Amino acid sequence: MTERERGPSISSETASEGRHRMRDMDTHTRTDLITIAVGVLVLVGCALLARNDLTDAEVWIFQAANELPQGYHAFVWPFMQYGTFITIPVLALIAFAFRRFRLGWALLLAGTSVYLLALVAKQAVERGRPGWLLKGVETRERFGAESLGFPSGHAAVAAALTVVVAVHLSKRWAVAAVILACVVMFGRMYVGAHLPLDLVGGAALGAIAGGVANLLIPPRPRQHPEGASEHHREP
Repeated sequence: MTERERGPSISSETASEGRHRMRDMDTHTRTDLITIAVGVLVLVGCALLARNDLTDAEVWIFQAANELPQGYHAFVWPFMQYGTFITIPVLALIAFAFRRFRLGWALLLAGTSVYLLALVAKQAVERGRPGWLLKGVETRERFGAESLGFPSGHAAVAAALTVVVAVHLSKRWAVAAVILACVVMFGRMYVGAHLPLDLVGGAALGAIAGGVANLLIPPRPRQHPEGASEHHREP
């Protein structure tokens, strides 16, 4: 092939790659914006409901988890750590160690910001722990005298990390993160720390933080043999 023939071909491939990249960026941005919008609606709805009296449905769901045998605690407790603050820098450091720098920074941004936002939201809603609102709660953790329930900080951190992982890594990692987040939410009811609305509201707040982090620090584009580009989900 002559230089004259090769020139238009290279130009065409570059233009095609640019179009693919823009299309993938639009899809990525649209997904994050939808995640944020749904998160805001759910968070506001849960916050309004949390200001009212407990519903029979919420009490039933909580008691179904909280009244399970004590033997479950040894299984649930390790997985609940996915929603703790210390998990944020630990996962970020692991990402940095594997040279997943965008993932690491996104985890730090989403996790740290949602942890702080949850503290602010607790003061705004001022909903107590289950043990202060219900009788006969099995409390398997110690809580401060002024500790508040809505939203759940564990659920918020777990959801934020999960939303970031779902975008930056492969589907198998996303599924694992979702399962972990669900175990965290179940565990917080089991130990008597939170009511269902606390957990759903916390997860919504986490989804917002994760979506914003993904917008600010998107996954890196990946080149394909055919010249197309898409946002890279790490294996």
